Amino acid sequence: MATREVEEESLKKEAVEAEEDDEHGSKERVLQKYFLMEWELVKSLLNDIVSHGRVSDPSAVYKIRSIAMDKYQEQGQLLEPYLESIVSPLMFIIRSKTKELGVSSDEILEVIKPVCIIIYSLVTVCGYKAVIKFFPHQVSDLELAVSLLEKCHNTKSVTSLRHESTGEMEAKCVILLWLSILVLVPFDISSVDTSIANSKILDELEPAPLVLRILEFSKDYLSNAGPMRTIAGLLLSRLLTRPDMPKAFTRYEVARKGEYERFVEWAHEVLSSNTDDVMDLFQLLGAVEALAAIFKVVVAGTQKVLLDVIPNVWNDISILMKSSTAARSPLLRKYLVKLTQRIGLTCLPYRLPSWRYVGKTKSLGENISVDASGKCNLGVHMDSTNQGDNSSYLQDEEDMDVPDIVEEIIEMLLTGLKDTVCKRVWFL
Repeated sequence: MATREVEEESLKKEAVEAEEDDEHGSKERVLQKYFLMEWELVKSLLNDIVSHGRVSDPSAVYKIRSIAMDKYQEQGQLLEPYLESIVSPLMFIIRSKTKELGVSSDEILEVIKPVCIIIYSLVTVCGYKAVIKFFPHQVSDLELAVSLLEKCHNTKSVTSLRHESTGEMEAKCVILLWLSILVLVPFDISSVDTSIANSKILDELEPAPLVLRILEFSKDYLSNAGPMRTIAGLLLSRLLTRPDMPKAFTRYEVARKGEYERFVEWAHEVLSSNTDDVMDLFQLLGAVEALAAIFKVVVAGTQKVLLDVIPNVWNDISILMKSSTAARSPLLRKYLVKLTQRIGLTCLPYRLPSWRYVGKTKSLGENISVDASGKCNLGVHMDSTNQGDNSSYLQDEEDMDVPDIVEEIIEMLLTGLKDTVCKRVWFL
């Protein structure tokens, strides 16, 4: 009996020690114990890739990919603690090898393609938002990434019939995601573009050549049927909504309006084209998806930017929604409804929330009042202040001027509720 009690006490002691080891032990030991069971194998394969500066054994790529895709496809959060240890060294290889070999070298693509296969498999499992946090974002990398993507874009694939990926699509997707981070640098893009220093001075309303290069291949990727279309729309939304896109800050509104009209004019041509070609349909999906991404960013903080172009865009999508092309494509109707509700939010006037904090200066005596019975009443003045704020808030809500186009947008959203594809999208 005493022996059994001693055994139970020892087991309890071991359990307590194990918990203390988990709390105070190394991060890698805890992760290895509870999350990725194959971490030792993945770590050895990554160390081999990093030590050689490239993928020396092609089977290593597909081993890591199969571990991520086959076992953790539905549980991507289990891989997130390891993303920094995996993504950071791999992106360092892409960045350093591009600088070392040069973009003009044909060898650079053979180096980055296998690496991009691993990174894109993590994007597929964990989502791009979790992965791109560990991408390098130095200002000098912007021009490097643009040149690298142009290299991938201009290189023709060997064959379109293949059982296993050669890394072409993955490389383009990874570099597009990299650019979506780099275009957010807090500097004027024209100051980063080295081609301007070696050429003539730009006109006030003329965008930098680096911006034109990004716009050119982004529009091409909007015609793609794969994931590059969505990522290109993300890149365009972050690029075109930058506050310092225009060359001249003194002509801010005019320059910005002209910059957006350039893209909207291209989108107008795509939306108004009525053809049955499959490639045109992919381009149409890409244009609508890119516009929806742009209006999503604008809703987040800069809704006045696109107010001038909303009538033209709304006219195009209202006609397209009633066309036979939309009737045949459920995905197009889904994107059109999504774009419609984001246009509606942009049209609504800005309204300050009633719960906002207001800076005020009051003394302690004003917040505490003593009645005849000697009891303290707290917050009397605050209640009166809140009542005043609420009354002014309701008055502003009654005086709100809602554009007439909002009624048409609400009508289309209600019509979209009848569609089995769009009924869960209109409010997103």
